[in-house]
Amino acid sequence: MRQAPPRRQADWFGRPLQGRNTPKKASTTENIIAQFRDQDGQLDFNKMTEVASQMGKIYGQVSPLITTFFKK
Repeated sequence: MRQAPPRRQADWFGRPLQGRNTPKKASTTENIIAQFRDQDGQLDFNKMTEVASQMGKIYGQVSPLITTFFKK
């Protein structure tokens, strides 16, 4: 009976290094808020309202489709 060779740990491409010297990533909330800042670092409320409006429109278009799948 032949024994299988030991398995190697996968070397994933782009995998972040794990250890003490790696810089901490910003939280998801900080990343999202950073998208709504202008060049001066101030929050751009016009951009925030435009995105909220677009999200509302997308929800209005998609919600009837989703509710047909979840009806009892």
